Amino acid sequence: MSSRKAADAGPWAEAVRRSTAATTAARPGGMDENCWDDVAMRNIIAIVLYALHMRDGQPVESIAWNAVLWQLRDDRRVDVLVNRVLPGAGHDLARTAAPGDPVAETWRWLTRTWDPNAPTRGFSTVFLGQPHRAETGWVPDAPELRWGGMSRGIGSGLPDPALEICTHWAAGVVQKAIITERGGHHTHDRVEVTAGVFEGQRGYVRDSGWVLDDENETAEGPAGYVVDLDDVEGTEDIDADQLQACTDLRWADRPAGTLKDGPPPGLNAPLSPRKTCAEDLAEILDRASNPETVPDELHRTVAAAKEHHHLELDWQASPSPHRVTWRVLQHWYQLGAHYADDQRADLFEVVVTRHLHDSEPVHHLALSMEDVEAVIARCTAVD
Repeated sequence: MSSRKAADAGPWAEAVRRSTAATTAARPGGMDENCWDDVAMRNIIAIVLYALHMRDGQPVESIAWNAVLWQLRDDRRVDVLVNRVLPGAGHDLARTAAPGDPVAETWRWLTRTWDPNAPTRGFSTVFLGQPHRAETGWVPDAPELRWGGMSRGIGSGLPDPALEICTHWAAGVVQKAIITERGGHHTHDRVEVTAGVFEGQRGYVRDSGWVLDDENETAEGPAGYVVDLDDVEGTEDIDADQLQACTDLRWADRPAGTLKDGPPPGLNAPLSPRKTCAEDLAEILDRASNPETVPDELHRTVAAAKEHHHLELDWQASPSPHRVTWRVLQHWYQLGAHYADDQRADLFEVVVTRHLHDSEPVHHLALSMEDVEAVIARCTAVD
């Protein structure tokens, strides 16, 4: 280990310790080192604490949670902080760098992608054909376990990096730490309004509001709360100084006679009418980047089809610095009364995004799996 990394071992260990304590306090049952969700949140907070320490020269234990929360506004902000600070501090963040630096390895874990179809723990492989013999010296490659062998609940079907998926959740951990320090109100706490137009009303906290001070890179608050009041439709934003705690009821019971003492409205709302096959195809073509791929003959075939069905065939991603996620959908149209292969028409769709929260995904249409593979190859090619 280099002298730079040796000098940083203490602050990094403190960042991990402090972020682990915060995650333990925020998570039901405490911090679980074998839970992907907990590890992701803890690691995001730890890397931000450490980067702020390296940037500002402040001891890790003295960094205010409010400064950490400002960085956790979104994952892009975390990415900018880490890549501006850590390489200059001696940490090689490249995916091809040699292992051994726990800070860089944590960052690579946070920015790697995952195979949501990989085998889970307990998976066993049966090798058909000639059995493996130990004396040959050959050992078959064991598939990587899903999520690194951990349990996972947050976005368990997503292949995208933990940084993109869990930064919002990490912010929730830090918010809880601040609220606890300041004696504020947590989500689902029972509160009473003490002033304003809703004075005397009671309800439950649903969220907290913060003031972002971009000049000083800090988040002040909670300045207010989103409150689900008993006798008011929806929710209301209430200033923090207009609320006090009350313990008459716990989530999610309501007093008899209040507006919300029954089930939420709309549970028995009628279902929307099912789209025709022609309408379904029209929607797919409308969002496609290459609608001309679908020939007129297929248009006519689909318009006469009996039913439309949709399957997700795959969902994979490649990591930074060439981030791309591709999702493969199969739309098939039942032409007759049965599900026979000769009574169906297929259309494939590849949805490509550059980020988990990409607001402008690109939809590519293909007529066969061979075409799908060609689309994926083009989208994942390194320039």
